[in-house]
Amino acid sequence: MGMYSLIEDNVNKFYDIAMEKIGECQSFAEFVDNMKEHKNLLTGSSDEDHFEDGLYECWQEKWSKYL
Repeated sequence: MGMYSLIEDNVNKFYDIAMEKIGECQSFAEFVDNMKEHKNLLTGSSDEDHFEDGLYECWQEKWSKYL
């Protein structure tokens, strides 16, 4: 497995965890706080520098279904 594949797998794992945890959170701030412990999965990816932006997209996608 190449380095790129490892990074990509970790990024996918991060967003899988995010989608599991998102329903447990009452606010976006709580969601970000809960996901900080998993931020290391983004190391080496472009998402690492835009951690909260990626989570905000997940938040919007999840809760837009209920508007």
